[in-house]
Amino acid sequence: MMPNIFNSRLSIIKIFKRSSALFINGPKATDNFVYVTPHIDFPERIKHKDLLKSELCKRHAKNNLDKLVELWSVYEELKTRKKELDEKKAQVSTELGKLLKEGTQGDNLEKLKIQLSLLKENIKKIKVPLWSAEEMAVVESLKLPNGLHPRTPDQNRDILFQHSSPSPNNKNHLEIGREQDLMCFTKNENYYLLSDLAVFELGAKFHFSNYLRQNNFTQFSNPDFTKSLVVEGCGADYTNPDSTFILHNNEDTEGVSGSRLHLTGAASLYSFFAYHTKNVLYSKVLPIKYFTIGRQYIPSPTEEDSLFHVSQSSVVEIFISTRNSAELDEMLENVIDVTKELYTQLGYHFRLSLIPADKLKMWESLRLAIEMYSSSQKGYVEVGNISLSGDFISKRLMFTYTEEKQYKFPFILSGTILNIPKLLGCILEQNTHFVVPEQFKVENWRGKH
Repeated sequence: MMPNIFNSRLSIIKIFKRSSALFINGPKATDNFVYVTPHIDFPERIKHKDLLKSELCKRHAKNNLDKLVELWSVYEELKTRKKELDEKKAQVSTELGKLLKEGTQGDNLEKLKIQLSLLKENIKKIKVPLWSAEEMAVVESLKLPNGLHPRTPDQNRDILFQHSSPSPNNKNHLEIGREQDLMCFTKNENYYLLSDLAVFELGAKFHFSNYLRQNNFTQFSNPDFTKSLVVEGCGADYTNPDSTFILHNNEDTEGVSGSRLHLTGAASLYSFFAYHTKNVLYSKVLPIKYFTIGRQYIPSPTEEDSLFHVSQSSVVEIFISTRNSAELDEMLENVIDVTKELYTQLGYHFRLSLIPADKLKMWESLRLAIEMYSSSQKGYVEVGNISLSGDFISKRLMFTYTEEKQYKFPFILSGTILNIPKLLGCILEQNTHFVVPEQFKVENWRGKH
C-alpha cells in the first residue's frame, strides 16, 4: 500500500514548484550535467527555529518558514518510506535467492516473487513524488538567507569610524566633469573618463593593489563570465536581468535556461567562486588573501544618469578564506585597519559603518560600508564594502578544505574595497577644482604592478 501523503500533500508540492540551476535531481539529472550538489544545512538550522524566525524578522524577509517546514516534512516522510521499501526489497531478494539456490519449489517461492514484484512497483511509483518533494524542499531551503553576525545592527547603521567632515559644496559631479572637460557621459551604460580622471582611474588601481600586496594579499586573475549555478550559489536570482547581465542563446526558447553565462566582470564575488566551486584546499594553506583589479558589470538600477549608477565599473575586489569564524573576525579587523589607512591617506571625508539587517543581501551575515558624502544625492554613497558570508556560499558551491581527514567549509570575507566611478563622483563634488591625489600621479606608478 502506498502512503496517503501523496494525495493529501500533493498540493503543497505544486505550490512550491521552482526551478534551480544549482540543485538538479531526479529525471532532470539525466538531461543536465550536475556540476555540484549543494550541502543543505536546513535540518541543522531549523533546530533553532526561534532564532531563525527572529533573524528573518530582522531582515524583513518574506520566507514562509512554516510552509517550508511542512514541505521538508513531506520530503522526509517520502524518503523514509522509500528507505523502508528498499530495505524490504533487499530482504525479500535475499530470501528468494536462497530458495532458488536450494532449488526449493512451492507456494512460498511464488509468494516471495509476487511480493518482490509489488515492492519494485511501489518503489518505482514513489520515486516521482519523492524527487518532486526533494526538489521543492531543497530549492525553497536554498532561498533562506544567511544567519546574522552578532555585530550586525538590528535597525540603524552603526558608525565605526569617520575621517574629516563633509564638504559644503552643492554641486553635481556630472556638471563638474563636463565643465572641466574630464568626462564624456552619455548614459549609465556609456561613459568615458578623460584627462586627469583617466589618470586617476589607473593611479587608484595601482596604488590600492600595491598597498594590498604590502599587506600580504596575493593578486588573482578571474574570468569575466560566470555560469548560472555560481550566480545562484552566491545568493542571486540567475533569471533576473536586473541582477546580472545574462547572455541569451537564440536556440533557448524557454528563457530561463540554467546553463547560461552571465557577464559579471573579473572583479566580482561570482568570478572568485567560479574558480573555487568544488575546489578542495589543504587546511595548512588557510587563510588565503586574494585581490583582483578589473571590471565589474551590474545592470543599472535607475534611469538617473550618474557615476553612482553606471553598469561598468573599474574596481578592486578582495576575497579572503579562513578555517573558522574566529579567524574570519580577525581578518575583518585587519581589513578594517587596511581600509582606514588607504582612505585616510587620500585626505577626503569618509566613514565606515555597519549596515542594518534589513539592508543586507541574502548571502551576507554582515556588511561594512565605506561611505563618502555626495552633495548631489544629499546623502552618503557606498564607494566600497566588506562583507562576511561565513560558510554560507561555501556550502552551496561545495568549496571545502581538509583537516584531520574531514571535509570542512571555509568561511569567506569578500568585498569591493574600491569602486572607482563612485569614488570619483564623491571626490568631484568635494572639490571646486579636481586635482589628481599625489598617490595616484603617474610618477608614482612605477614598480607598483
